[in-house]
Formats: sequence, structure tokens, C-alpha cells
Amino acid sequence: LCVVIMNLWLGSLLFASLLLIGSALSPEECQPLVAPVSLADPSVIYGKVNFLAGYTDHDFHGEMLKLTESSWVNITESPAGNNEIVMSQGSNINGTCLKNTQSMKIEGNTVTSSCKFPNSHVLPSCDGCLVIAINSTAKNIKILTELFKFSFANIQDEITARSLYFLGKKKSVSDMELFKKQASCLGFSGEPNFLHKPEKSFCKEEESIKLPSSF
Repeated sequence: LCVVIMNLWLGSLLFASLLLIGSALSPEECQPLVAPVSLADPSVIYGKVNFLAGYTDHDFHGEMLKLTESSWVNITESPAGNNEIVMSQGSNINGTCLKNTQSMKIEGNTVTSSCKFPNSHVLPSCDGCLVIAINSTAKNIKILTELFKFSFANIQDEITARSLYFLGKKKSVSDMELFKKQASCLGFSGEPNFLHKPEKSFCKEEESIKLPSSF
């Protein structure tokens, strides 16, 4: 009986493995899903969107996403012109509302910054949605750990990470099939590190603590 049960278990495991292998997209199938969207007209990314789901490959970022209750991003044209944009972000992290604003520049199909997000790309997504693949550098990490009162062993004061964020004008996630395929193509697996819960409210700008742009 034990042998029969073991064989059934192994058979189920093999079947599940084959399903996973079969569901993996080929490089050819991934290419159009992760090809950067043209930013020749920057207005395609203008507007306010809510952070609905996100993956990251760094443990510290993962812990920060666990503490994040809600977050929104507003992208506008910079008064300076010259393909510059302004990104404002308001986040409720562990019950504290924070706001951060920084200037960024569009170079080709890449959004660049001198601090938090060295370079980002916008990927194909649904109408009213925004998917951003980010290579980020976070500074002043020790200050953040003190601010939110959590310990992180052997943390450096500056870290780099890859992340993939799904944002939308709605306040809930309805269809993430495309986003999860993009995540898989970029090497992320499992469930997102962050998934917005509809019952969590978003911070208002006037009630948020303003952080320096270096954060």
C-alpha cells in the first residue's frame, strides 16, 4: 500500500511539474510582453494611478512591501521641459503616510533618475493600467529601518534591486494574467510581494509627511 501511495504521489508531482514547464513562456512569446512601450509621447504615462501589485528580487524591498498598506503615484510633465517628468508618490507604510517627489527624465524609451530609480521601462498593459520594470537604488536604508522600527540583519545603507510594479486607475485588482506572465518572463515567480487589499485606504497628500527626494 505504501508503495502504491508513493507512486501516486510521485505521479502527481511529475504531472504538476509538467504543467509548470508547459505553462512557461518561450523567449519568443515573452519578447512582446516585455518590450518597452514607446515614450515618444510622454503623456501616455501622465496621471494618477494606484499601486496594485508588485514583485521585487531583494529581501529588504520585500519587507518594505509587506509594511506597505497602500500607495499611489502621480506622473506629470515637468515645468522644466526637456523630456523631464515629475513623479509624486504617496504611501501608507505601517500606518504612516509618506510623500516623495522627484524629477525624472525620459531618454528614448527609458525613464532615468539620479537617485531612487536609475532606470525604468514601461511595459505593455491594459487600458488605464501601468506596468513598470524598475532597476532601483535605495539610499539611507538605516534611517528607514529606524523610522519604521524593524530590524534587518547585515543591511547596507544603499541597496539595488529589480522590481516589477502593476498600477491602475482603479482601486482593486481585476485581471493580473498579463502581469503575471510578464513577471515570469522577467524571472519573478510565485505570488507578488505586494497585493493591494481593497479595504486599505489611500493617503491624502495633505496628511502625508514629505520625505527628501534622496529617499
